[in-house]
Amino acid sequence: APALAPALAPALALALAADVCARLATLPVAQHPVESLDLPGPTGEMNRLSLWPRATFLCLGPGTETANRQATAVRAAGGQAIALPGGLADGVLATLDGFGGVVWWGDADTARALARTLAARPGPILPLVVAAIAPHMVLLERHLCVDTTASGGNAQLLAETARPKSA
Repeated sequence: APALAPALAPALALALAADVCARLATLPVAQHPVESLDLPGPTGEMNRLSLWPRATFLCLGPGTETANRQATAVRAAGGQAIALPGGLADGVLATLDGFGGVVWWGDADTARALARTLAARPGPILPLVVAAIAPHMVLLERHLCVDTTASGGNAQLLAETARPKSA
């Protein structure tokens, strides 16, 4: 079945959308990063790079075997995935919320239709992955920097100036 199946009966398309929404709602939201790295700071600041999973990817195949391989690859790279080998009705993808992107390893015409649908959605443009899954596709980078340069890179001096003075 194609990733966009416009010929689905409206009732079937609604039921499929409800099923996908229910499955998205049951997946836990990441509470911890997949990986955190403390990076050196040239003037003594603290730099931490963390990699967090994006929202769940919808793996559309084509076909059951391909959709399952896509979901396995997303999970192996640190992301979350739902395999939907039957695809989605044309209007369903445009109205779903709570997913972070789509994986499609099929024909170019369907890929273009998927890309147009994702681009037309309100909010951020979600990625369409048409190649082998890599971590940078399913993870987000977050960087935290605590700058201590105001105290010459001396964290102890910064801590002392932040203490309240006794009367």
